[in-house]
Parts: sequence; C-alpha cells; structure tokens
Amino acid sequence: MSVVYHYTSERHHLPAILASGELRGRADMEGERPLVWFSTHPFWEPTATKPRWIGGLLVPQTFDEYCDEFGCVRFALPAADGRLMSWRRACKFAGIPKRDRWAMESVGMEAGGDPRQWLALVGPLPLGELKAERLENGHWQPMEVTV
Repeated sequence: MSVVYHYTSERHHLPAILASGELRGRADMEGERPLVWFSTHPFWEPTATKPRWIGGLLVPQTFDEYCDEFGCVRFALPAADGRLMSWRRACKFAGIPKRDRWAMESVGMEAGGDPRQWLALVGPLPLGELKAERLENGHWQPMEVTV
C-alpha cells in the first residue's frame, strides 16, 4: 500500500499534536485556509527541516542537526485517501496567490524538495486514522500513539 507522510519534530511539535489527538491545519498568511501538509518523499521531506534562530539570525540546519536537536516523527496516511489534494489544487483551495506559490516552490526546491511530492488535506485529521513512526538510528520505527 502506498502512503504519504506528514513529517514533524518529536520534541517541538509532537507534544501539542498528541495533546490535541489530531493533526490540525496550518495557514501562514491572513485569510489563507489552513491545510494539513503531506509528502510522498519516502524518508524525509527536505522542507520539513526548519531553520532555527541563533543569536538573532535565522540559520539553516542540516537534516542531521535538526534530527539531533528536535527528533523526527512522521504520520502515514494511505496515498489513495480521497481527501488529498495536489500541491497546486491545495494552494488554490487555500487561497495562496500564484506568486507566493511560485516563491514557496523555489525555496522548497532549493532545500531539496519537489512540489510534485507535496499534498494536503483539510483538517483536522484524527491520529486514529494515521500510523505514527519515530526515526531511531536512521530507521523508522512504529510508535504507539494513545488517543
């Protein structure tokens, strides 16, 4: 069975996700509809490696730095889920202007991402519908999520 993944940090975002019992949509701009983002990348979506603030500067991190600092978790959803929207369709649905979509594509590709691998759905999405995994020693291991 083919799956898509929502990649996130174990020590930064996971506690709030577990407390809510669901993946909630995110919107970065005022007036934008929130969506839950997924990727078909089989190991780690490069755009999920976020920069961090150090001494007032936003500094990029390598995947290894990010993983060591925050831990890596992913939630799997069957790729055949009819709620999933392609990147372009999701941007149109969310109300993201074309110029912003193009900018996100450019930044994402520079980070190693591929917009053809990006999908989204309207949340919230109960954790009971997903399979959770934690990255341990370079391998994804099943993780029990109590909801």
